Amino acid sequence: MRTAFFPGLALVCVLAASAVCADRARAEDSRDGRYWNRLEGSEKTDLVIGILEGLNLSESILHIILQNEYTMCSDILTSIARQTDMFFEGLTVGSIVEGLNALYADAKNRSIPISWGVWVVARQDKKDRTVGKFLQELRTLYR
Repeated sequence: MRTAFFPGLALVCVLAASAVCADRARAEDSRDGRYWNRLEGSEKTDLVIGILEGLNLSESILHIILQNEYTMCSDILTSIARQTDMFFEGLTVGSIVEGLNALYADAKNRSIPISWGVWVVARQDKKDRTVGKFLQELRTLYR
């Protein structure tokens, strides 16, 4: 018995399969706890170094732009940079890696992006009393 071929049905099947593959690829590419847990030790170290270098670069660029263009914002940026430095003071790349390993060992945290995870680790290290609420907000936001 022959079955009829419906080009429209084939197109629907191809589009559905493409959507599933795209969703899966996006999930695999996201830099969250699931991604973190797939990395080897040296890759984790390299990723944390990259995040910290990006933070420094962003801060430097903002400082230059605001200082040159918006002098009234310069004081605000200086204050933010000082606060950020305070949270990261004394933290080593190794301690951040260990903190992220602990953070992402809990399945409730695995959808949180690594960049936010680094901030959670820094706040935990400094015994920030609001870090629990912050972590819950991240869990809700990145379900």
